Amino acid sequence: MKKHLILILLLYTLFNLSAQNYNMNTPEGYGAETTGGGNAKPVIVANYDELLAKIKSANPEVILISGTIIIPSGKPIQQIVLNKSIIGLPGAKLVNENQSNPGAGILYLKTGSNNVIIRNLIFVGPGSYDIDGQDNLTADCTNLWVDHCEFQDGQDGNFDNKGKADNITISWCKFTYLKAPKSGGSGGADDHSFSNLIGSGKNDFPADGHYSITFKNCYWAKGCKQRMPRGRNAEIHILNCYYNTSESGTLAIGLGGGAKNSTCYVEGTDFAKVEKVFKEYISTDGGTVGIAFENCRKGTSNFGTSVNKPSYKYTSIPLGKVEEYVANKSCGAGATLQVSSTGAISTSCENKG
Repeated sequence: MKKHLILILLLYTLFNLSAQNYNMNTPEGYGAETTGGGNAKPVIVANYDELLAKIKSANPEVILISGTIIIPSGKPIQQIVLNKSIIGLPGAKLVNENQSNPGAGILYLKTGSNNVIIRNLIFVGPGSYDIDGQDNLTADCTNLWVDHCEFQDGQDGNFDNKGKADNITISWCKFTYLKAPKSGGSGGADDHSFSNLIGSGKNDFPADGHYSITFKNCYWAKGCKQRMPRGRNAEIHILNCYYNTSESGTLAIGLGGGAKNSTCYVEGTDFAKVEKVFKEYISTDGGTVGIAFENCRKGTSNFGTSVNKPSYKYTSIPLGKVEEYVANKSCGAGATLQVSSTGAISTSCENKG
């Protein structure tokens, strides 16, 4: 009887490790300790002033966003955000299509921000324009979980992490550029459709020296050109992600060592349509770089220093199912969860395995 029980427990454990949580109650990966607003009573906001007031609140909050909220030109929400869950009701959007600098930008979690959850939101920016402007979402935040969000047309980037940002999980998110890029920016790039930057310079790093970030079941889609992601002083895990961009000259992962060196472990990821999977930036950023690919489609050779597989527990899906699950328009990456007016998150989509 005891042997049978052990076998059942072993099979149960193996099943859970090979199953994929489409709707996770808690994050997996480096951001696993994030709890956001916890059990605070959910409150619905439907305009900029209501959203800003709740984000600025000193209390833990579960903020439900209803409809489309327009961010006024030159007034992106830039706050120290503490113990907040910011969740979109179905179809919820945060929009700022102003392309000037200052003028663009949607949400900036400033230095000192901690314990923030952002789920089921669509961020809509003005389109890429290389004037060293604002991102749709910029995080200088510790303990952050961004889940089931879609990021469209960030001016400088879609979603960047910098400063003291650390212990972050980005799951089931979609990154895309739908508007034509604007040429002639001060940075010199005609097409600055660069999605995700980690570290603003080689001397930018968090308290422990490494941006620890998990990208899980994310989708870099139409229009993305580079920075999927581009990191310095980084400790990155890319798990079951899908790359299918429509641009020429695309570059997925870029790594520079920076002052503290960088590693990246890429696992079960499908580089379906991207011209170059990896580029090292040691000549510009210094330091050392290590990247390892395990069971990836169209991956490349390992490079640099050896990289250990992350030690935390996580679920995964077979490589052959990544495209089917992650790119699914109804049950894949992006703002595809169902959220009720009481904050209950549900889905008709099955967990994947």
